[in-house]
Amino acid sequence: MSWAVGACSFALLLLVVVALWPLRLDVSGKARGNPDGSWVVAGGVTLGVVGAAFVWARGLSPHVSVLVFGQKLLWKPQWTGNWKTRATRPIPARVKAASARLWSRMDPLALGLKLLDERRHVRLRYLVVDLAYGFRDPLLTGRLVGALSVLSAVLPPPVEIRQAPRWDFEDGWDVGVDARAVLRPWLVALDILIYVVRQLSHERHQDRGRRPEPAPGGAGDLQERDDRGGAAAGR
Repeated sequence: MSWAVGACSFALLLLVVVALWPLRLDVSGKARGNPDGSWVVAGGVTLGVVGAAFVWARGLSPHVSVLVFGQKLLWKPQWTGNWKTRATRPIPARVKAASARLWSRMDPLALGLKLLDERRHVRLRYLVVDLAYGFRDPLLTGRLVGALSVLSAVLPPPVEIRQAPRWDFEDGWDVGVDARAVLRPWLVALDILIYVVRQLSHERHQDRGRRPEPAPGGAGDLQERDDRGGAAAGR
């Protein structure tokens, strides 16, 4: 019996350590759009010992690779030529109704702000976005330069936008993203779950408060109705 208690204690301690141990999240990606309308996107995400890399180009199916401890898994998502058709299949009515009820009680903006406010368990080290772009209309390029300059001035220090406008009078763009953050994913998920449950409970309580109260109909009202009915019958 003592060994069972020891095993449970060790498992509980291990779960606590895993939940509190911070993990490093690295994100990198590149995307390019050419004047002829072709484009290509490639990137990778690493969280702890798990990573994923993807490549996608116009006219080609996306390719995704999953790595654990730096070793590529044999399993790969299968993308066929009709993946768009499969993605646009009608959603079952039961799932659609449940999703509608959930989002009717949940404010997407508040949920997004909650995700951005997860500073206790998420710490952004840096986020660098490199932009190189140009358009046939030089006025459009100039407007975008001004808008991005204003946006860069109000961003917090960990976030940086570096732009290199092109004036070659051709439509094209290049985007590069490089980011690193330290987070405790299990605690983040727990906080978000608690927030969602509280919001749903609050909305359910408000719905009950907005329900109309039943019309007053006591014993005195019933007696008065009976008296009126008897008088009408006597006439």
